[in-house]
Amino acid sequence: MSLKERLGTRHNRLNMIRLILASLVILGHAWPLTGTERTSLEFLADVAVNGFFVLSGYLIAESRVRTKFVPYLWRRLLRIYPAFVVSLLAVAFVFAPLAGMIDGSSLNVASAVGFVLGNSDLKISQWGIEGSLTNIPYAGAWNGSLWTLFYEAVAYVAIGLVLSLAVAVRHARWVLPSLFLAVLVFRPLALGPLDVTTNLYLNGLRLAGYFLVGAAIWAWASKWRPTGAQVAVAGLVYTALLATGWADLYGQLPLAVLLLGLGAAPSSDWTTRTDLSYGVYIYAFPVQQILVLLGTASWGVAANSVLVLLLTLPLALMSWKLVEKPALKAKAWLDPRHRPDKRISAAGAETALPTGAGARHRA
Repeated sequence: MSLKERLGTRHNRLNMIRLILASLVILGHAWPLTGTERTSLEFLADVAVNGFFVLSGYLIAESRVRTKFVPYLWRRLLRIYPAFVVSLLAVAFVFAPLAGMIDGSSLNVASAVGFVLGNSDLKISQWGIEGSLTNIPYAGAWNGSLWTLFYEAVAYVAIGLVLSLAVAVRHARWVLPSLFLAVLVFRPLALGPLDVTTNLYLNGLRLAGYFLVGAAIWAWASKWRPTGAQVAVAGLVYTALLATGWADLYGQLPLAVLLLGLGAAPSSDWTTRTDLSYGVYIYAFPVQQILVLLGTASWGVAANSVLVLLLTLPLALMSWKLVEKPALKAKAWLDPRHRPDKRISAAGAETALPTGAGARHRA
């Protein structure tokens, strides 16, 4: 079967892979958040975010060509924005007051409201809430994972506009790989001779490369029949690039082959219908900060990471059941073709994320 055929059903492993990526973000954040001596393994958070964008690029391109532009944007908004806003409210009026109870501080209501309103455009401008998280290793930041969601949203709009052009759709097998190659060539120039120093552009170029390689593979998905050998070689190549320090610049294609090839493996487990990856991504960071306040930093990175995951999974399940999945029912408002009683599955193209920092994505 081709990659397109394998990922065209709900019985694949993409949700499980995204949950693993979200778990790697937790592990990568554990060192700076607990104040443990820095280690090279912190790169795992960046690898996981890159992986999220690979999967997102593939699945969002597929979603765009099956949906008109306005309904497509509406679906993307429903997938990430309601849960994002709820996570801001949870931090401002649940996590921050809880932190105050732990360390004896009082909630600055004005700052808490500003945290919600100031970050509601997806571009995080206020990281902390005054008076909270002041005496911990990574002070003053309540949710450092959310920065990727702005780039995710920009990618949604950009690929949506590109694939609004009939010529781009007809020649997607050449247009999308060409866009990926353009970013692949330009990014080293931005870091080198062009001396670009603005993080907004540098982060955008980095994540665009991973998003576009996923979209490029989507364009050829009906031609590619992934095999175990191909996936294994991609894994070895990516590992070699990591070892030599070149993975960030040139690891997009092997990482994409690895993740999409693994994701195409048949699966019938519960993760095909329940997508916890986005909830884990948006709630793990504040859970980590609360645990540090409680003194778990001394338990070690491994124990701390496992505890964070165990405590975040129930929050992710609540986010999926109470916010994310119900929000998707509003798709029919701007897409009359979508029947309101159609089953919403985490393996459908409507489930997108980081991200997120993040079945068929999100992205």
